[in-house]
Amino acid sequence: MLRVQNITSETHQIHTIILADFELRLVLRFLPRAQIWIFDAEYRGRRVDGFKLSLGVLHITSSNLPFDVAVQDFSGTGIDPFKADDFETGRCHLYVLEPQDMEAIRGAPVPF
Repeated sequence: MLRVQNITSETHQIHTIILADFELRLVLRFLPRAQIWIFDAEYRGRRVDGFKLSLGVLHITSSNLPFDVAVQDFSGTGIDPFKADDFETGRCHLYVLEPQDMEAIRGAPVPF
């Protein structure tokens, strides 16, 4: 599991994550009216769009990709990220689960 560093309070940002043998592009957006963070992910020409970042869930397991994202709350409130600075202040951390993590979760090899 790899923590995504340098998430700011900017409402639109792009993070490139290098994993195993591939590159993952995460587009994070904060929607102030809805008070939610959402993400899009691009991997080897495949794209998944518009997933709300939530605590305690894997977000894109149905897409059968060799990665996923997870959010952890460090405030103890158990509330999904809802402020623009939730990641910047460290209240929440965003993690990318790597292929070996996904294999452990699924119990079978994951396609690259």
